[in-house]
Amino acid sequence: MNVERNVPLSRFTTIGTGGPASAFARPETVDELQDALRFARDEGLAVAVVGLGSNLLVADEGFDGLVLKLAGELARAEVRGNVLVAGGGAPNAVALHRARAAGLGGFEFACAIPGTAGGGVRMNAGAYGADWAAILDRALVADADGLRWHARDELGLRYRRSALRAGQVVAQVEFRLTPRAPDEIKRLVAELQEQRKAAQPTNKRTYGSVFKNPDHALSAGRMLEACGLKGHRIGGAQISPRHANFIENADQASSADAVSLMAEARRRAWEQYGVELEHEVVFVGELDLPPLAR
Repeated sequence: MNVERNVPLSRFTTIGTGGPASAFARPETVDELQDALRFARDEGLAVAVVGLGSNLLVADEGFDGLVLKLAGELARAEVRGNVLVAGGGAPNAVALHRARAAGLGGFEFACAIPGTAGGGVRMNAGAYGADWAAILDRALVADADGLRWHARDELGLRYRRSALRAGQVVAQVEFRLTPRAPDEIKRLVAELQEQRKAAQPTNKRTYGSVFKNPDHALSAGRMLEACGLKGHRIGGAQISPRHANFIENADQASSADAVSLMAEARRRAWEQYGVELEHEVVFVGELDLPPLAR
């Protein structure tokens, strides 16, 4: 297993910010993944997985641990009967293409999620009223001690979260889908993509949805819009003028700029609505939000 040192993570995140990883590896097989996780345990290193970098905010100082980017067979997808089998690092777009070619439906909503199959398990990714929990059959999870298949009910999938612990990495996912005509799948995907383009800043550098939707009549985006935050800017980071639950890298933003915007958004939502917004984006490195003034 080849371990690289001091690799800039800004190259791997969709927002384009973040410092270096002290260790970085691209395992291509399950054996290489286990080797990497044992290496991290033996070296006393925390582990993070970068995926497609669409739901990550990395500290400007970087991450003093091992960052993994799954590749090779761990990033492939294929269909076996009515089951879509995807490596943990398989992009959702690739998995969807395989499902459509095989005439299997149920994964269309993933066209709106620019991530990977394994990342979707960790956060129970979802969009347009569907999520991983609705279609996932089981997942192969690796850690420094070995491999184990987890059935859906064992993964603790809830809204934008799972029971996976730090140091556990999804190596493979099996989705149970249903037969559907490829032309119908193509039509549904086109409709969802149009909805996404109309509502979200898909042509800007962001890290996806910033906050989880609260238990409130307003979604996080609508709430922050009502707080007057569309277009609000700190440093090089800007709350999207199109959708207030996205932060754009408007001009050489830093991760600190993005965190400052998140803190301001949480403050206003709390003061105006009494709602404590919880971030959906995953922090990597020494990042935190200040507590709200009660």
